[in-house]
Amino acid sequence: MGDASIGWFYLLLVCLPALIVFVICYMLIKQFLNNRREMEMIELQRQTNGQTLPLKLKAYERLALFFERIDIPALIARLKTKGMSSGDLQSALMIAIQQEFEHNVTQQIYVSDKLWEIVKVAKQEIFNQLNQVMINVAFTEDADIYSNALIEHFSRSKHDPGRKALFAIKQEAKLHV
Repeated sequence: MGDASIGWFYLLLVCLPALIVFVICYMLIKQFLNNRREMEMIELQRQTNGQTLPLKLKAYERLALFFERIDIPALIARLKTKGMSSGDLQSALMIAIQQEFEHNVTQQIYVSDKLWEIVKVAKQEIFNQLNQVMINVAFTEDADIYSNALIEHFSRSKHDPGRKALFAIKQEAKLHV
């Protein structure tokens, strides 16, 4: 073997272990940095959840309160006045429900899209049922006739979309507690 071959052999003998040590160090440092980044992401998620959980729970409370406030018997008790016609009562009920809905519309940010859709459908179903009951009552009739028909209609649990939506709100809230 020549001097050049021996030189290359010694160079390879020195560089090969150095290259192996470099690759091992590189992989260890890369793994360490990946683990650290994952830990920071987990901590960030934990902090974010700690901040948003109270807002989500508050949204569930507000939506539950929305359905309690638009409960038809309670709403009739608040809105019906002496001498009011059925048409006036129906209009007052629909306006009150729409105002309550608009007051709580921002809660959709904190609840699932599915739950928000349930809330919107329930509100619309309540409107539909108010109109359906009004078909059997003249607009000029006394509000007592319409209110009695509404209370009878909504007292049947299968006809109360507000109760169904309230159940969905409670179920989703349980997932976050």
